[in-house]
Parts: sequence; structure tokens; C-alpha cells
Amino acid sequence: MKGAVAVGLVILLAAVGAGWYVMSLVEDAPTPNPGVSDPASTASGTASPSPSPTPDAWEEALELAASLSVEQAAGSVIMPDISSDGPQAAAKLVKSRHLAGVLIMGGAVNSEADVKALTEALAQADPDRGWPIMIATDQEGGIVQRLQPVLGYTSAFMAAGANGDEQQIRDYYAGLGAEMAELGFTMDMAPVADVTLGTKDPTIRTRAASSRPDAVAKVVGAAWQGLAAGGVTPVIKHFPGHGSVTQDSHRVLPIQKKSIGKLEESDLLPFATAVREGAPAVMMGHIQVSKWGKAPASVNPKAYKYLREELGFEGLAVTDAMNMKAITDRYGPGKAAATAVKAGADLVVMPANLDKAIDGIVNAVEKGTLKRERLNEAAARVIITARAQAQTAPSGTSRTAQFVEGSIVVAAKNCEALIGKQVTIKGGTSGQRETLEKALADRGVEVGSGGTTILLVEGDRGHGTADVVVATGGPWGLPNSKAQTYVATWGAGGAQLRALAAVLSGDVAPRGTWPVSVKLPYGTCN
Repeated sequence: MKGAVAVGLVILLAAVGAGWYVMSLVEDAPTPNPGVSDPASTASGTASPSPSPTPDAWEEALELAASLSVEQAAGSVIMPDISSDGPQAAAKLVKSRHLAGVLIMGGAVNSEADVKALTEALAQADPDRGWPIMIATDQEGGIVQRLQPVLGYTSAFMAAGANGDEQQIRDYYAGLGAEMAELGFTMDMAPVADVTLGTKDPTIRTRAASSRPDAVAKVVGAAWQGLAAGGVTPVIKHFPGHGSVTQDSHRVLPIQKKSIGKLEESDLLPFATAVREGAPAVMMGHIQVSKWGKAPASVNPKAYKYLREELGFEGLAVTDAMNMKAITDRYGPGKAAATAVKAGADLVVMPANLDKAIDGIVNAVEKGTLKRERLNEAAARVIITARAQAQTAPSGTSRTAQFVEGSIVVAAKNCEALIGKQVTIKGGTSGQRETLEKALADRGVEVGSGGTTILLVEGDRGHGTADVVVATGGPWGLPNSKAQTYVATWGAGGAQLRALAAVLSGDVAPRGTWPVSVKLPYGTCN
């Protein structure tokens, strides 16, 4: 590896073959991946440098895993979900079943105080085990953000694709990671590395950064490095790509018919780039790749072999939620967990039944269908990842309006005057209209009846007729709209609506570009 970067470089190397991965901010460190994008970060603050990784760390983790009972080792590779904010019950569950950690769902997120009480109890649940508890959640932004009641609305990930500024993206996600770490989280099941088809894609859409593989790769790299700088372990998902299949794995098993060569040029490219950059964890999707056989990737040895041997990934392999129909229609919870670990999974997430999942792994080891050595290897990777994340001090910039403003995309007949001095706002919810009205009024725009009409439309296909049509979900309905100005905001939270007011009023120049194909009569104003 060649070259050096300034203070603030985020290094997050995954190398379980040597038994380690490190998250640190150091001076004059070599870039993890020369020739991709410069991962230097200007995130403020410093993290405690991790000790130099040695092969001994891996051997020690393997020995610790081997010292566990089979039942303890089985629990150590499972992460169930928690939907209640009861801290003592959650802590008792983690300790009694010797779990890798938990995935906190929205039902357990009511207030900052409640969340911190829960994460603190979990962190202290089993202090003598020899490695920390993993405390995870899904905080992608857009339609998947468990922490909205505490952190406020986060833009859909496609906003990062529209913004395109790697430094702004890095800083924004460093801020998000720091906020999550402050709440007690150590892992975020994000970012999404899928390449979306658009509306033919039933589940990813604006959860993806773009429909262009190279753009997705660039944005994902900046986002995961930012999250790592903020103090949480990012999990790149959903390998080998969920965005180009036309069925939802929550409901059925999607089938990917592309050749491996075609996948390498499209869906696999962002994952390959993230692995080269040193991403610490990858989530395996429930997607059947025809060239790998009929089993979903999450339980398919050929998928893990490709990830490990072809891409060179040495970090933590995580399954997607095992309670999804793509799995439960084919496997019982015990069989699903054992099959996933045997195939190469290190962490089994959200089994349909926790006790049966643990029993399934134990029974498979006792019967010899799952080698104890494979279970030890999975547990060791959990141990290594958990220890490394605990060594990282949260740091990073605050999430700022600059990122959100830079993600606003505007296509207009007249880019010099997007609105007049008076506007009428329609559509959206009453709360959204009030937020936008206040933001515009604060910038000297009169809000009432008459003048420029602004219509807020929701959903990925939302459309309508007005002087200004604003898509707060996906942008795919805008071509069916009739307007002088077309706008995409990637959300309708306070930050997005205030950014919209700044752009429409002319105080902030629009800078975003379309991350997906949107055919409109006018070009973008950037």
C-alpha cells in the first residue's frame, strides 16, 4: 500500500485471518485501498488508537471460543431483536443465553433516557464473558430508521447519492455514528450497498444510494468510513445485492438470474469496493443466485466462498433477519441457524425463535453435521469484532444542514427564480406544511393564498400539478407531474423541509444531481 493521508484518516481494517480488525484515527497512516477513493476524513476529535494487530489476537479469540460450552458458543453467534425497552429483561436474556448481542427495534425506542437505560443494562449484562455485547440497530435513514424518535428524521440514503460529495457524506455519517455511540450503540446495520432498479425494485429503492454501481460504491465507502469514525461498526448490506431483483425477500425468495460476470459489473461492485477498503462486516441477503444453486445466499456455502475467496473478505459475515419469509418458508428456526453457520455465517440475526435457533446449532454440532471448529471460528469473529468496536472512541462532526441542502435536487424551467415573494403550500401533512411555511417565512417569503403554488407529494410514485412539485419520497413520480420546477428532498422531516426552504428562496444554490434516471422537461439547476 502506498501514500499517506492527513490526520483524521479512518482506518477500519478487517482481517480475521490474522485475528483482528482495528478502528482508529491516526496520523500519516497508509490508505487502506489506494486507487479507490481517498478515505481521509476531517471528522473532528480523536479516537484511541488500537494496539497493533497480531496473529496472537486471533488465536486467543479461537481459544476463548473453544473454551465455551456448545450451548454458550451457539448463543455467542446469535443476535435476536429487542422490541421492548425493559432493560433488566433484555440484560437477563443476553446473559442467560450467552448472546452475541441484540438488535434494538423501534418498539424499544421511546426516549433518549429509555434508550440509554436499555443500552447501559445490555453493556453490563455479562461483564465476565471476556468480550463486549454487540448493541445494534437499523439506522439507514428514510423508511428504515429505528432511532427517529430520539435522533429525528434522517434523510433516505439516496440523499447521499444525490449529494455526491464524499467529504460531506463522511462527515454527516460520522456525526450520525457519534450520536448513535452516545446512545450506547456499537453497530449499525447500514449502509445499503444495493444498486436499485427503481420502481421495479420492491424493497430497496431510496434505501440505495443510486442506480449506478460506481456511484453506490463511492457513497457507501464514504458512509461506512463516517459511521466507523463516529464510533459504531458499519454492516454493509445486502450481499450479493437486493436492488436488482423484483421480489421482496421479506415475502418470498428473490431469484437473481444474472451471471456472476454480470453481477461483478453491477450488484457486486459496491461490495467488492467496500471489502477492498476494509469494511468490517457484510450482511448476507436472502437472495437466490442461480449460478450458486437454489439456496439463499445467507445459507449458501458458495456465496460465502465467493465473499471470502474471490473478494478476500476476512471480517464478520452477518445474516439478514432470519424471520423473513425467504427463510421461514424453507427452514425451521433451528435448521436455518445451523445451516447458516455451517455455510459460513458468523452472526445469525433475528431468528424466528431464539431457543430453537440455539438448539438447532447445538444439535447440529452434537450430530456432527456442523463442525465445532466452524462454530468456534464464527464465535471468534464475533469476539474480535466486539472487542475492536469497544476500543474505538466516538468522534466526528455534527450532522449539519449542509449535507441535506446539498442533496436537494432541482430541475426547473427558470433556475434563477424558483418561487415568487408569495407562495401557497399544498399536499403533505399539516405538520409538514407548517414546518415549510415557517422556514420560508423566516427567509422573507410570504405564505398564504396565491403566488407560487408548492405541492408536496409523498411515496416513490407521488405526482401532481403545481408551479413547484416536491417529491418527498422517491423521485419516480415526477415525470408524471406538471410543473415549472421539480424537486426531490429524500424526506419530509424538519431538516429536509428547512433545506427545501433555503433552496427555493434562493439563499442556498441547489447542488444535488439525480442518482437515478428521472426524465423531465428541464435540466437540473446545479
